[in-house]
Amino acid sequence: MMKFKPILLGILLLCSCIPIPTVSADSVEVCCDSGPVELYLIGPAGSGEMSPFDAALSDESEELTISDAIAQQQEIASWKIDPAWSGAYPSSTWEFAIDYSVENAGGVQINASVSITIGGEEYVGGTDQSNSFLPSGEGTLSIDVGVDAGSISSSSKIEVILSAQTVVFSVPNTDAGLTFIWGGSGDDSSITGDIPLVDLIIEEPVTEGMDVYISMIVASPFGQMTAAHAESLSVSVNSGVLSGDPIVTSSGDYVRLTWTWTSTTPGTQDISVAGSIQIQSGSPILTGSTTFSIETADTGSNTGGGFYPTEEPLRSDGGGSKLVASISMELDRTDEFLTLERKIDLTIDGEMSYWMRWGMDNIGSDDSSLSQPLRIFKSGTVSDEDRRNRVIDDVERAEFESQMVNLGVTYMNDGMALELEELIGNDVQDLERISFSVDLQGKKNVVPHPLTLSITTLEIVEENKESVLLRNFIIVQPTPIWSSMDMSISIDTGMMASLTGANVKGEDSIDISQRRTPLGETIEISVENLKPSATFSFSAYPTSNLLNAPLSLSLITLAIVGGGMWFAFTLTKNKRRGALWIEMILIPVVLLALFLGYNPFTVGAIAGISVALWTITAIASPRKKGIPPKSNPIAFPVIECPACGTPNSITTDERPFRLPCEGCGRVLKIVE
Repeated sequence: MMKFKPILLGILLLCSCIPIPTVSADSVEVCCDSGPVELYLIGPAGSGEMSPFDAALSDESEELTISDAIAQQQEIASWKIDPAWSGAYPSSTWEFAIDYSVENAGGVQINASVSITIGGEEYVGGTDQSNSFLPSGEGTLSIDVGVDAGSISSSSKIEVILSAQTVVFSVPNTDAGLTFIWGGSGDDSSITGDIPLVDLIIEEPVTEGMDVYISMIVASPFGQMTAAHAESLSVSVNSGVLSGDPIVTSSGDYVRLTWTWTSTTPGTQDISVAGSIQIQSGSPILTGSTTFSIETADTGSNTGGGFYPTEEPLRSDGGGSKLVASISMELDRTDEFLTLERKIDLTIDGEMSYWMRWGMDNIGSDDSSLSQPLRIFKSGTVSDEDRRNRVIDDVERAEFESQMVNLGVTYMNDGMALELEELIGNDVQDLERISFSVDLQGKKNVVPHPLTLSITTLEIVEENKESVLLRNFIIVQPTPIWSSMDMSISIDTGMMASLTGANVKGEDSIDISQRRTPLGETIEISVENLKPSATFSFSAYPTSNLLNAPLSLSLITLAIVGGGMWFAFTLTKNKRRGALWIEMILIPVVLLALFLGYNPFTVGAIAGISVALWTITAIASPRKKGIPPKSNPIAFPVIECPACGTPNSITTDERPFRLPCEGCGRVLKIVE
């Protein structure tokens, strides 16, 4: 037996050198041929691009102004798709249209041309008598370009150049100008042509029990935007459209969407899988199909638990997920300090929610392909049995919540595109306490289902100094992770704590209201469908000053109003009070200013002015009818009777004067 061992080892070595082909699932390109499409002109004049999606348009338009006459050919602007999508295109007429504005002139006579380069072929169209004069005001310059049939290679580009050979202003005034406008959300500047833009590739289905996972790759020069912003995109099996949100993963530079289809019969069967896409409203629906042979097995549960990608899912399908932020704050005075406690609930759905769930189920994985926000987590108490079991176990969730205290900044900034320290309004190191918790909303499985990430903080705030309590915290990404945000903020203060001068700067669509009672202040802030690029900041002056605190301010205001009323009514005890009663309408005005959270100085000023008006009115009010004016008594000289000592008042200046005594009746003679 020993003599055969060298021979056996040699055979094994030879076998190890034999190349074994890599086994991969078959995939079928089912779509799509060339089709008519409107390409929007976007970007600067010298480096513009074209896109079939209006989501690529900016809030502000690009503009280029010609203020001097042109006598020779000059390039105005250019736009391109580089590289373009490969495929054949038919003969057609491309329609170029760009908005313009003529100011300070009767009009413009223009000789312009549009050249279209597809691969190595160039096609040119120009103005004629029907469109060579642009009248004063706003309008659209339209130029048709005839394009012959051809094909585009994967390394080619499509470029459109607008040029002007002559520009002459008619009846020009000072600062006459011709301005071309494009790239804004309200613009119609575009070029319509017939070109290939997308391929739909159906991969070999994967079965698990009775579940069949159908994956379609959307390949396009516009990457994830095609899957996110196409007017319609669907996959059907045996003519039945698959419902539910697909799992989004990457496939090189493109997007793979995976749906789950559940078979009703076990065993081997052929299924027809079709993919369809409509690039934009009004364009034709492009579709194609293929047939696969699959084998399903009835395991009793009939389901495989849902598709679970081996690679990290994408955080965005190209359009972004909806974010709902609910924030509550409480300001109170505790142990001689002002403390602010926050509770932030971030409700997350879509691709971002699935990425977070998948990440928690892979916590502590040593997979080097994971992104940095997931790689930084350690396994901790999570065992290999808990990891990648398609369920977020309690130990995985607890480990995630615990490690987020130290890793939250990196995870949220780099992974979630949310700037944590702007969200909590402070540096994490300056907080007294921070904690994280996750609510899976009844679904522990790694499935497309919403979850809520809650953040609780406690901090000591500096008194009588303006503090920025919240600032725009979404980090804008080239491929948007967030599509929009709904935000609601509720702030309550204690009886001896105030957020004076609370205001929101920046975004005009954010509503803020403030209420004050002796028990505390309440501030409400809300906004819906806020764009990720919106900028805003919420600031206030935290204070416990007696002139600002709700309880003491209410008592002081009531004392001023009450004292003013008492003084005014005292002055009008014997006067008409009709005008004063009318001015009592100022009492609810003062109380309303107090309730609506006006600045304490403003509340005091309104109360002081009211008291001053009451005082002036009280002084100026006329007396009541029938009440004689109160006269001062006249002091008369007095003489005592020598007989009885009774004092007698001398009420006349007549001399000599005889006065009977009021006591004994004896006649007294007054000579001086």
